[in-house]
Amino acid sequence: MMRLITLLFICSLFQNDLLAQEIRKKEFSISRDKTVFPSEIEESFNPVIHNLEAPYPGGRSEKSHLLDQKIKAREYQRQQKPDLPKPIEKTQETPIIGNTFEPVYYHPSGNPFPIIAGIPSDNTLAVSNEGIVVVAMNSVVYAHDMNSDTAVFPSYRIFLRDFVDGFSTSSYYDPKLIYDAEEDKFVLVLLKDSDPSKSEVIVCFSSSNDPNDPWYIYNLPGNPLNNNRWTDFPAISLTHDKLYFTGNLIIPNEPWQTGFDGSIIWEMDKKAGFSGETSINAVLYDNITYGGNYIRNLHTVQGGGGNAETLFLLSNRNFDVSNDTIFFLELTDGNLSVEPLVSDVAYGVPPNARQFDTDTSDPNNGLQTNDARVLGAVLIDDEIQFVGNTMNPATGFCAVYHGLVSNVFNSPAVTANIIGDSIKDFGYPNIAWSGNEDCDREVIIAFDHSSFTDFPGNSAIYCNNERMYSQVLQVKEGYNYVDRLPTGYERWGDYYGLQRKFNDDGTVYSFGYLALQSKSNSGYCAVLKSPDSTALDFDLTVALPQNFCNNRIFAQVQYGHPPYTYTWNGGGSTTDNSVNGFCTGDTITCTVKDNRGCELTKSLVVPISPLDNGNVYPNPAGDFAAVQFEMAQDGIVEALLYDSRGRLVKELAELPAKSGLNEFTFSLIPLAGGTYNLVLVSEGQILKNHKIIKR
Repeated sequence: MMRLITLLFICSLFQNDLLAQEIRKKEFSISRDKTVFPSEIEESFNPVIHNLEAPYPGGRSEKSHLLDQKIKAREYQRQQKPDLPKPIEKTQETPIIGNTFEPVYYHPSGNPFPIIAGIPSDNTLAVSNEGIVVVAMNSVVYAHDMNSDTAVFPSYRIFLRDFVDGFSTSSYYDPKLIYDAEEDKFVLVLLKDSDPSKSEVIVCFSSSNDPNDPWYIYNLPGNPLNNNRWTDFPAISLTHDKLYFTGNLIIPNEPWQTGFDGSIIWEMDKKAGFSGETSINAVLYDNITYGGNYIRNLHTVQGGGGNAETLFLLSNRNFDVSNDTIFFLELTDGNLSVEPLVSDVAYGVPPNARQFDTDTSDPNNGLQTNDARVLGAVLIDDEIQFVGNTMNPATGFCAVYHGLVSNVFNSPAVTANIIGDSIKDFGYPNIAWSGNEDCDREVIIAFDHSSFTDFPGNSAIYCNNERMYSQVLQVKEGYNYVDRLPTGYERWGDYYGLQRKFNDDGTVYSFGYLALQSKSNSGYCAVLKSPDSTALDFDLTVALPQNFCNNRIFAQVQYGHPPYTYTWNGGGSTTDNSVNGFCTGDTITCTVKDNRGCELTKSLVVPISPLDNGNVYPNPAGDFAAVQFEMAQDGIVEALLYDSRGRLVKELAELPAKSGLNEFTFSLIPLAGGTYNLVLVSEGQILKNHKIIKR
């Protein structure tokens, strides 16, 4: 028994040592490789060779392992009868489609031709506050001015190789775009070659918000540890001062079990890059593990409304048939924390999507969905919403996994839903915040779709503040099915371009996969608007009849989500929407908070009561004015003079008056020309309120 306790103790120490491993950091100084001028780039031949061989079950490659997992997932769904996804609540609102475009170039004859994407398409997008959209696909960049509905580049399209002034003997692929609203500039990141001796991460910083202006090119080593690795699967994010890139390190010619050799994070000085400095500082983080195992496919979390304060990252067990673990990571001041979270809904490897000619008896047929990795994530206040591919246990089709990490800064926890369909397959989702208030949690999720009867195109869904989902909106139907590879599957995805337009509340730009009439593929860009145009608002009003003092003030909410709480003049929170005891000229401040946590503060200066129709003479007047009034009994009368905006100009007098008819006169000579209000008050009650015009 003692030996068993000792063994358990030693195992515990060993496990704690594994969990306590620290990431490694290595600093680099990356020289600017070159400066390119897109406006001067001409059309080229862009010769490229891609390996298109489909995997086979039982093979050594990662793709072969994935195919095996898809076969297991299908059997799991058919035989094990996994828990069905929880039902999701519905709302009648759907995203609203605005302007759209398809990337085209014009032949010298004047005829337009669609810009064909590579295999896979890898659609990505960034949109500026000025409405300039830059999109990229394998292996081309295109820019569009949404204001004039015209192409930006003189050559229309620019191949990735030409954009970075690359080598004809190298391959350039996997573009990722992002827009920095603080700098009003773009970043394009892409990969070069899958050979450790030539692998690079190429980072392109625009010098302005015009994509035709110069771009500064920096090359990061794709084999940064000099240990025979190359970099794959890019993701990028921005904070206020850094650009972050994540990728996987791959060992060439190794089976899937050992071919992956860890994920890396590059941290770069973005301001130096945007300025075109001759070199920029870059820090590499590697050896990112949990429980002694490398974490795979780190995906950066974007700031929902712009650049994030801190870098958060998400990952999962993307190859598993069914799993509920979400890895939550935070990088702060060079320190990386890793926390495994358990979701209430499991995800799993999806099957391939179906299209017109898919043989469902062959798991290697259809549109390739890859695995269940995280594909998009946004930070909204204290929560992260994220999406990825998954199998829908209810149908066995591929679907969207929509997760929510709540209490990010305190005690994070994960909940999720599966968005699926009884006919269509959904794949390669991305997510963007679509709120029009800081407190909004609503998002638009966009993704590719396909089925036996629906040509590959793209769709979107809206999730509101109550976590209710709209019906799926078809953004664009494809023109045909895709048939580019001779056998096996067709490539789909591998990711989707989606970004909030940061200076246009509730507006998201989408760039998804589109099947062309020629059975090839391109992309489709659409503006998607949130159906929620309301924001918390209220009015402050004075109860009638209005007195000089002891008035009651009401807060009347027009838009918001009840119940509401009210804070009057900095006091305690209350559910009472009114407060009493204010006099003419007093300032009242009220803060209203709704059940989402939205807050709005307004102030009111209690105005004088409405004007009556009594006699003031002469009016207009130049030197003096007089007004008559009745007193029920003897008393003291205050005479107050206000300007046309209700501001007190002068406390004219405090005089005794007799019961019955009285007259008050005063000189206008000290006043500038304009409109004034004379208010006579006795015992807190307004006797007269007259407009007086000084000539």
